[in-house]
Amino acid sequence: MKEFLSSFLLITSWLIFAISAYLFVIVLIAPTYAFIPFCKVAGTGLVCFYLSKKLNKKSKVS
Repeated sequence: MKEFLSSFLLITSWLIFAISAYLFVIVLIAPTYAFIPFCKVAGTGLVCFYLSKKLNKKSKVS
């Protein structure tokens, strides 16, 4: 279960990073409208990436 959750979070984090890159382009075009969503999506992606790595380390120790 931990491996599945770790993989799911890793894939989710890469998808969220792709969305944040798209929003970054929007930030260059319309900064006032896309800055807050960019920060939210990038933060969510970083949290998912961190949790994936943390779960992956725990499963390797066991």
